[in-house]
Amino acid sequence: MGYQVKGVMDYQYVRELVRVNGDLGRLGGLLKLWLTDDVRTLQFGEHTILALLARIEATQDEMSTIMQSVVRPRAKP
Repeated sequence: MGYQVKGVMDYQYVRELVRVNGDLGRLGGLLKLWLTDDVRTLQFGEHTILALLARIEATQDEMSTIMQSVVRPRAKP
């Protein structure tokens, strides 16, 4: 028939990955801003930077989890 079936779940995963990727980009932008010694980041201390790095790592883990659920879908009961 030539009709291509598209799964709704695929779009949900893609939308979620786009959201997480955007978060990762924003966090990376903050880190880059700090590394350039921008005047706006003078108040950032070591604690803030370590918290930012931890958030970047958590966001990467979240993205990895979403990608694994796409690549290895759960078995249906």
